[in-house]
Amino acid sequence: MKTEADHLLNAILQRRAIRAFEPIEIPATMRERILAAACSAPSSFNIQPYRFYWIESPDNLKQAATLCLGQSPATTASALVVAVADIGSWRETHRGHLEWMRRTGFSPEKIADQEMKARMGKWFYLQGWFGIFGLAKMAVLRLIHPWKICGAIPWGRRGMFHWATKSAALACQNLMIAAEALGFNTCPMEGFDDLRLAKFLKLPRRRDQILMVIAIGKKSSEHRDYPQWRRPLDATVKVL
Repeated sequence: MKTEADHLLNAILQRRAIRAFEPIEIPATMRERILAAACSAPSSFNIQPYRFYWIESPDNLKQAATLCLGQSPATTASALVVAVADIGSWRETHRGHLEWMRRTGFSPEKIADQEMKARMGKWFYLQGWFGIFGLAKMAVLRLIHPWKICGAIPWGRRGMFHWATKSAALACQNLMIAAEALGFNTCPMEGFDDLRLAKFLKLPRRRDQILMVIAIGKKSSEHRDYPQWRRPLDATVKVL
């Protein structure tokens, strides 16, 4: 009897980047389940510094596919999901988290503890004009480092995007595995016109950066799976 763990592992191991899809519609219930799975991924400080744009209307899909360089996965997909790293979402996330805790009935002590974490956490995200504050934080940590074990923190917009991208990538993987488990297929794409796609989505460029576009649908009946090659574990993994 196939267990739930077997089903999940099969979804991971059988996933392939599909280059052509059948013309089908993805039901709204399935869309919500796939996106809910994506958003359940772990993220740094639970800030969830990402957003997803699910594009499915024919006109928008056609325009977005053109901005993905007219690749076959984009032009045949039932939907395109644009994954965006968002370095400005932390304020909204802290506020939403606190509102949820109050509605849910958390104790005053727990709420006060979360409020303190939110106040302290802002110093992690704030970079200051031209990244000067972020640079100062990095300099202080480097001065302390010779005498104390300490971690690195992101500084500047580039560092913040690097930080946000790690959490966004985890959410993207959840999305693709969930789609596979529900009987759909995906193809992550890095080929797109970043500037025009951002303009199409009306993204604020100071805080948002497109990570990837994921084509989703049902693989074409003409698709054939071939044996998949990966490096052997001993070439990738070191057990210490």
